[in-house]
Amino acid sequence: MKLDMTNNLPLDQFINLALYDKDKGFYMKKNPFGEDGDFITAPNITRLFSEIIAIWTITFWKSIGSPKKFNLLELGAGNGEMMKVIDETLNNFPECSDACNFVIHEKSDFLVNAQKKNLSSKKFSWLKNIEKINSNPTIFLANEFFDAIPIKQFFKKKDGWFERFVNLSDPKKAEFKEEKIDIEKIEKHLNFEISKDQNVIEYSPDTFKYLKTISDLIQKK
Repeated sequence: MKLDMTNNLPLDQFINLALYDKDKGFYMKKNPFGEDGDFITAPNITRLFSEIIAIWTITFWKSIGSPKKFNLLELGAGNGEMMKVIDETLNNFPECSDACNFVIHEKSDFLVNAQKKNLSSKKFSWLKNIEKINSNPTIFLANEFFDAIPIKQFFKKKDGWFERFVNLSDPKKAEFKEEKIDIEKIEKHLNFEISKDQNVIEYSPDTFKYLKTISDLIQKK
């Protein structure tokens, strides 16, 4: 992990490195899911969760006119278990299954390889940039995806707002630092008054980017 040790690192950048650094990132070199991992999510506990999502997908597909082709795009598919069960469930509804194009957006190459082992169907494809999805109607799925996106953190003091940073000048003694910021400038950029009636703020720039991209894609379709 190569860092400029002379500067404080904003909290979101520090979290991003911890999760996605190509050599040391949490999601980049090992499977974090299941009994041998660090946590477990609903699709890995019971098939029922994914089957319910599949039934919802069919219902929503019908509500938009049962298009002959549509994309089912999952953001951050973990080990691929949810998509696997959804695919198996949709096979019981051939008209919907034949129309469905399964797509996964995954940042970790390690997890992409794990997903490919778990998903043998040729219907699956992987997309690094969701803006490049085809022009068919798209249903987006995200199970705990937005929960894991790095955040910025701000807190209010008597003399204004401050942003949380991580100082790594000595990697063995990393410590939090703070820098005063102009919260109104940030709110103007976001077009959202996030500081109203708040003393601590946590928000994710990447989440805003994803939601804007998804909203733009939905409007185009």
